Amino acid sequence: MKNNHKLKKIAICHYRVGGTDGVSLEIDKRREILQKYGCDVKLIAGKRSQGADHTIKELEWDDGIIPIIKENGFIHFRRHDLSAEELKRKINKIVGIIEGRLTAIQLQEQFDFLLIHNIFSFGGHIAAAKAFTKFIKKCKLETLATHHDFYWERREYQTPSNEYLRRYMEKFMPPKSKYIRHVVINSLAKKELKKRLDIDSEVLPDVFDFENTEWKKDNFNKDFLKEFAIDPRDLIILQATRVIPRKGIEIAIDFADSLQANFSKLKNKKLYNGKKLNSKSKVVLIVAGYAEDEKREYLYRLKNKVFENNLSVKFISDHVKAKRKYSHGVKTYSLWDAYAYADLISFPSTWEGWGNQFIEGIFAKKPMAVYEYPVFRADIKKEGYDIISLGNNGRDLSSDENGLFKIPQSNIDKAVSRSIRWLTSPNTQNRLERNFRIGRQYHDYNVLENFLINKLNLLGNNNS
Repeated sequence: MKNNHKLKKIAICHYRVGGTDGVSLEIDKRREILQKYGCDVKLIAGKRSQGADHTIKELEWDDGIIPIIKENGFIHFRRHDLSAEELKRKINKIVGIIEGRLTAIQLQEQFDFLLIHNIFSFGGHIAAAKAFTKFIKKCKLETLATHHDFYWERREYQTPSNEYLRRYMEKFMPPKSKYIRHVVINSLAKKELKKRLDIDSEVLPDVFDFENTEWKKDNFNKDFLKEFAIDPRDLIILQATRVIPRKGIEIAIDFADSLQANFSKLKNKKLYNGKKLNSKSKVVLIVAGYAEDEKREYLYRLKNKVFENNLSVKFISDHVKAKRKYSHGVKTYSLWDAYAYADLISFPSTWEGWGNQFIEGIFAKKPMAVYEYPVFRADIKKEGYDIISLGNNGRDLSSDENGLFKIPQSNIDKAVSRSIRWLTSPNTQNRLERNFRIGRQYHDYNVLENFLINKLNLLGNNNS
């Protein structure tokens, strides 16, 4: 359905777009819906983005002076090569550059509305927040700012290195402005934002297009398992998240290892999806997400854990992107191709703003082994999903000598036992269908669509 009134020109802004991370996926959903209603949508992001209409080099959070500002700006990083005055000067220099580039883009495009994602909440690039605040005020641009997570939710950003920065964070992250309305993705963030800064916000959880075509095996992905040397009779666990520490991927590795140790209970069994295991079958964990440059040390620790324990784990992010493509004889699969071949999804995150990969697993109709992180416990669990729990109180997390998360073996043993029952039960398909119906009820596109219709006045009435 298209609107019959003046076309809206809308900019969606983030540090990076076009990836498989949760924010990029949410941006894609917004663009799709807005275009459906006749809006002209442009993406503004950093230079490493895929598919951005305008790139601003200084928006990259891990490029040039930006990580130096971050590491001098917070006590956690223990970096002191900039004095407080030098730090302030460099922040404001980047602010000026970003604001200038935004102004130039606005002169060219004449946007009616801005959608901003995480610019006002991410501690890794604090200069961008002031730049956008000034730009919005100067251009008097109505803005909807979505905060997927806040800097105070991450340990490394909780203590600014000086008083100027403390006041800076209070003023700009996020700012109070008559032009900006604030959106958060969970109830915990809404309460904390009101408590800390007396800013009101609305909760809009992650959504998914439940009318989408089912992810399945087809001519494009028929060689997916062969590409990664996986036997079609293996039991495949998919870890679809990015490779960053809070995703707790080491827990998925321990879970897969324990499931392999109990594999005698699965051999020669037929799974809920029709796959028949045999005596040569084994458990394979596929890690499909990418590791951000600054987090690659975590990837190395994971790979070392896999090597030392001789585990069957495949890191395949070099061959998995947001969309399928075939270029110069090399095939790149989409994340959805990985879901099509998975028998079970692992989602052991210790913290999430909401959890895109959770709703993807629900849509894919796969059993899910989930560590019940705080937002899951507060907002998602009450919706009624049937999952395989890896733990649910937050106090059972600890770290090993390598700084990797671990949970009690009793948690893993219970999850393995339940997984074996799920994988072999004739009732599993009914459970997955019920999960799908719940997900569609609470998180279908129409939830986001109705929100955008109302907030951006897409139908041309005056009830925004």
